[in-house]
Amino acid sequence: MSRASQAYQWRRQVASYFVGVSKPLTTALASFSLGMAWAERCRLRSVAEALPHLGKPDTVERRLQRFLANTHLDWQSCCVAWTRWVMGRLDHRGSMVLLVDETSLRDKMKVMVVAVAYRGRAIPLSWWCYRNDDWPMGQVELVTTLLGWVRDALHDSKQPPSDVLVEADRCIGTSPTLLRAIEEMGFYYLMRVQRTVKLRLETGEEIAFGDTLTKPGKRWSGRVHAFKAHGWLPCWAVSGWGKSHEQPWLLLTNHPQAGPRWYALRMWEELSFRDLKSSGWEWKRSRVYKPEHANRLWLLMTMAYGWVLTVGTQVIQNPKRRKLMCRGKKWRYSVFQLGLRWKTRAMALGTPMIANLNLIPHFPQRPKCVVH
Repeated sequence: MSRASQAYQWRRQVASYFVGVSKPLTTALASFSLGMAWAERCRLRSVAEALPHLGKPDTVERRLQRFLANTHLDWQSCCVAWTRWVMGRLDHRGSMVLLVDETSLRDKMKVMVVAVAYRGRAIPLSWWCYRNDDWPMGQVELVTTLLGWVRDALHDSKQPPSDVLVEADRCIGTSPTLLRAIEEMGFYYLMRVQRTVKLRLETGEEIAFGDTLTKPGKRWSGRVHAFKAHGWLPCWAVSGWGKSHEQPWLLLTNHPQAGPRWYALRMWEELSFRDLKSSGWEWKRSRVYKPEHANRLWLLMTMAYGWVLTVGTQVIQNPKRRKLMCRGKKWRYSVFQLGLRWKTRAMALGTPMIANLNLIPHFPQRPKCVVH
């Protein structure tokens, strides 16, 4: 299958989900996102060189620059449309896990991301880029805004998940205001917090969270009230200290069945950041420094990432393809790397590839009520 044929099929899918976006913009959105997946780079020159059927590289690169600067493409509404698309193709079986974290582009820019956990990785759903010294709003307001976009898309979904669990590290999660806001949105939360957080036990005793565990290999949990200075938030406290870990995981949640093993899914977003920044699209080398342009670049990166994850999922689900990509029974590659390897092989042999997202999640040892 030629690159032009693949681009045509992908463009039809993009146009069907990004309703309200003009035809020229959906065409550019489809072409440039697919070109990024083909190039395995987010540098504009590399993407342009991967799209020879669109014209000379310099001409295509200039078109891509104009696309990133086009104020008619609202990345916020595109985040909602993208979330609807992912949720429509993601077999979440009634539940999903949202991961919240921040990453940076050297000393130039930061981006706050809300992503859905998927097969050892995380698919970004909503994001906001900003300069290191210029926050668009307070951190709590920023996170709740991004979660609100996802919530809006879920409400419009034909089969919305019955349970949504939000996870974040202690730099974000140590905020009673954020935890209350997440609960008001109808979501569950599982947040790592600082060891100095004050807890009031059911016995009335007040202790610092870090004092619940004193050595590795131990676990502790209980119904508590947390954050004395902010009016005592009722929740469950869960702490676990793995023997190989330097520090314990001190977690607060409003879900009665949550445990430290659930929090391990948060690391999947760190692995996705690595894919986007180094081993995949090499965002760390990007020279797109304007936040409004970077938001549109992240839209292309995210769509290309979802496309490759779909290709990798097809390899996992197809024994013949899996045998070609992996030696022996032991997994050697992530779903993302499997997608890249099969993409390279299929393009070299002219093998037809996907024209739509097809995502099948897998959460090992997953809890009954939260992740399925």
